[in-house]
Amino acid sequence: MASKKKAADTTAAVTATAKEKPAKSVTKTEEKKPVAKKAACKTSVCVEMNGLSVSITDIQNAVKKAVKERGLDASDLKIYINAAEQAAYYTVNGEGGEESRVDLRTL
Repeated sequence: MASKKKAADTTAAVTATAKEKPAKSVTKTEEKKPVAKKAACKTSVCVEMNGLSVSITDIQNAVKKAVKERGLDASDLKIYINAAEQAAYYTVNGEGGEESRVDLRTL
């Protein structure tokens, strides 16, 4: 019988201890809102000369088209804009000439 009493006393002690301890605090985790990403800044460059306004992208596309039409395979393409002539000259793999010209007034 002593063991039953001892078991009851132990149970009562555990219960009393459990009542005395404060409940574990439940911390609220704040929901993290996703950081809004800024949209990438769109950039364009435009060349203005003698009343003509042409974007660099249009010049590049026109030169690439001219190179393709000539059947050239370009691994190195350089474009030079001549404002006085309102033209873009280009070299393909280091070679060019008068035929390597795009009239910017046609763009």
